[in-house]
Amino acid sequence: MPGDSAKAPFNNAKADIILCSSDNVYFRVFRCMLALSSPFFEAMFDLPRPSRDHCKDEMFDGLDVIWVSENSRTLDMLLRFCYPAAVKDPGLEDINDVEQVLEAAMKYGMEDVEERVRKAMVTTSLLESNPVRVLAIACRFSLEPEAGIAARYSLHHTAPTHDSLAAEHLPNNVIQGLVAYRSRCGQAARTLCDNLDWLKKSQTHSFYEWWTNCCPCNSKADVRYLIHGTYPREWWADYMDRTSILTKNLEEAVERANSCPSCRRRAQDQMIQFTETFARELDRVIAEIALDIAI
Repeated sequence: MPGDSAKAPFNNAKADIILCSSDNVYFRVFRCMLALSSPFFEAMFDLPRPSRDHCKDEMFDGLDVIWVSENSRTLDMLLRFCYPAAVKDPGLEDINDVEQVLEAAMKYGMEDVEERVRKAMVTTSLLESNPVRVLAIACRFSLEPEAGIAARYSLHHTAPTHDSLAAEHLPNNVIQGLVAYRSRCGQAARTLCDNLDWLKKSQTHSFYEWWTNCCPCNSKADVRYLIHGTYPREWWADYMDRTSILTKNLEEAVERANSCPSCRRRAQDQMIQFTETFARELDRVIAEIALDIAI
């Protein structure tokens, strides 16, 4: 029994073949478009066609009907990637759509579509909202670059539990690898906080003299933060101590600095500058840490 008709542009009366989705929606498309986009369909169309007397395949309006396993939502998005520039690419803003369209693109050998979906997969919005789910998809399809990007974004979130990772259908080796990766990144952050050699190499003394100069604030005698023979202000050292565990304590540090007439003049701008410098160095160090997961 004929299914529902897909919406434009997949209801064109000049189409020469029909794809029927798993939920019984008919997509009128062009063989040439499918053949150019997919080696799978190109090979199918090259096969000898049986005579009408022996053909048991379904036809509708004089066109062959090919049944596919994808639902109409996934098929619509997949086909939009195959059509000319006049048809806009679908907006892949839902992680479920990304997974299903990627699976279909790989199934039909649509390499160009696969590449574009992989780019959509690592957009900031998807990575920030659910990096572990992106990691799960990357591991499922053996996409190492995307897996590494997703793992780095997962550091912006609290550590997931084993149960929450398992709920994303991550294999045990991936769960263990992600936990180990987070541990290595945490150690790298603590090392940066405990050893300021990177700061001495990248900045002049004027960059950090303001938090080591004499003022009414108490200093903190901690050799980790000893710079040019001078200990830092206590509020700054405490900020660094907390940063090694949780990296969002800027407002509290500035508030404490404001209690000192000398520090408050520069604390706001200089702490922002320092935090940006620290973040860049942390990003550089973490970028060198491999996810080290066999996928």
